[in-house]
Amino acid sequence: MARHISSFVPNQITVGILWGPGCFATGAAAVVDALRAMNTLASVRHGGVQPLQWHWLPLPGETAAAPPPAPASGGAAAPPDVLVIPGWLVTTGPQLRQFSRTYLDHFAPLLHAHVTRGGRIAAFFNGSALLAEAGLLSGREASLPWALAPSIVLQSGHAVRWRRDRSWHADGPIWTTSALPESLAAFLDLLGHTSVAELAKAVGTVLRHDPQRQLTATEELETPNNEPMAAGALERARRWLQVHRNEPYSLAATAHAAATSPRTLLRWFSQVHGQTPLQYLHGLRVAQAQVLLQTTYLTVEAVARQCGYGDVGSFRKVFTRATSETPTAYRQRFLLRTSRKQWTGPQAE
Repeated sequence: MARHISSFVPNQITVGILWGPGCFATGAAAVVDALRAMNTLASVRHGGVQPLQWHWLPLPGETAAAPPPAPASGGAAAPPDVLVIPGWLVTTGPQLRQFSRTYLDHFAPLLHAHVTRGGRIAAFFNGSALLAEAGLLSGREASLPWALAPSIVLQSGHAVRWRRDRSWHADGPIWTTSALPESLAAFLDLLGHTSVAELAKAVGTVLRHDPQRQLTATEELETPNNEPMAAGALERARRWLQVHRNEPYSLAATAHAAATSPRTLLRWFSQVHGQTPLQYLHGLRVAQAQVLLQTTYLTVEAVARQCGYGDVGSFRKVFTRATSETPTAYRQRFLLRTSRKQWTGPQAE
């Protein structure tokens, strides 16, 4: 006689989490919270059964380091089915490479043996650097943090394909993320490929933002004349502005892309998003300018042009209004590249 899915008692899954000084607690704590939530749900469904266990894997020589953000689950530490690398607080690529190489001899055999026996790995943020150093990203795709991606690609011997379009990505037994807030999503997706998949999916609908559930009661917006304007029209307008942010702004073209009139779009875009389409576009352009100012040697004039401003004076005014500082001052405070004069290679144009 077939059983209902809810009566299926999942096999035990053990998660090992690397921990040591400088490790980010954000992703590690999110992992433990998810496992605790899944155990709670399993206990309700299956009469006290708790199929998830976790323990901490201290970095070699760091037994006196700061305690982990949560205690282990208790019981004997079984060989892990899943390994979690939470990433490290570092400020430069060379520092990240040094950090990875310090622990490579200890963890490389463990990581390779883990993958060989069918285990899975979640590397959050720059934790993928350890996988790159161990050769486990060779021939794979990975989501990488933009600020440290060049260093991680270098560590892989340029053998990894950077998925710039993904906040997190899975390739074979390895899950990687480009940012710490994506840790939970990637980890739950990983568990969705194990015997606790049903629990992971159920818990994920509660712990993660679910746009469909949030918007169920507001599938369309009612206008004063009772003519509905589909919420999708606003989304089409927003996406149009994102794609065409480097082009001259046109309310008419944006409204055409959204399949509505300029007047209706302007009214409802402002009501829903709290700003006009042009103000939203300025926000996109300022965000792009911040990245260019932080990571390139482009002049302020060149940054303005790349962000869709033909007049550098207008760009400076918009940028200063949004960030409370000039583009030059912002660059000096947030620069993520070494001083250009320290480079001995060909000068950038």
